[in-house]
Amino acid sequence: MTTQLSPVWQRRPASSDRLARISARFLSDTPDTADNADSCRTIPFLLDNPGQSWVTHDLCRVLGQRGHKAVLCHLDEPWNSQQRDLSGEPGTRTEGSQYCLLPVTSLETVRAARFDHLVLLVPASLSAVRTAYRRIKALSEEPRPEIGIVVVGPRDQHAAWRYFRKLAVGSLRYLDMPLLNLGFLPEDVTPEHGPVNHHRKNFLARISERLVRSGFYLSATDRSAQG
Repeated sequence: MTTQLSPVWQRRPASSDRLARISARFLSDTPDTADNADSCRTIPFLLDNPGQSWVTHDLCRVLGQRGHKAVLCHLDEPWNSQQRDLSGEPGTRTEGSQYCLLPVTSLETVRAARFDHLVLLVPASLSAVRTAYRRIKALSEEPRPEIGIVVVGPRDQHAAWRYFRKLAVGSLRYLDMPLLNLGFLPEDVTPEHGPVNHHRKNFLARISERLVRSGFYLSATDRSAQG
């Protein structure tokens, strides 16, 4: 069975098959249920700026409305370079929740937590794309996280694709890091341009579905087992 993925997804033949495994989960008709159903799955978000916190807040609400109990967690930042156990941090109590959405703002936090999955929120501008590329480059040393992109504030789907493709092609060509397109939030659904409405919820629902169905999260029980 051949996949319908864009060329910006494809690794060179000699590279790791991690992307192929993610693609297979993303294209599957059913979510991956191999993880322990009682574990809380952490989804870290690296914000471009603190003002993007509305995205994780609204996404957490949408997940709950779609039957996935979710909680929004917060960490004291920035972390130092010393590795620390996420489960012991204040503001990360996740009992009874399926998903923990974790917004962070610093690369130091990402490195200290050693996330193996990370969602980057990228504003729709060339300067923001360059900033996102520099962040991805800083994370390109082992262990490399799988990185998903949400473009925030483009005019429309075509503009969102252009920004994603520019970032994805550069990351794959120069860093050998494929990126997952998790969707976009157009300009007219952002708080500064429009109130909360059904239109915004539709875009957030699509992003939440891609996160859940692709298995783009870190299981807390798996993380503790890794030490």
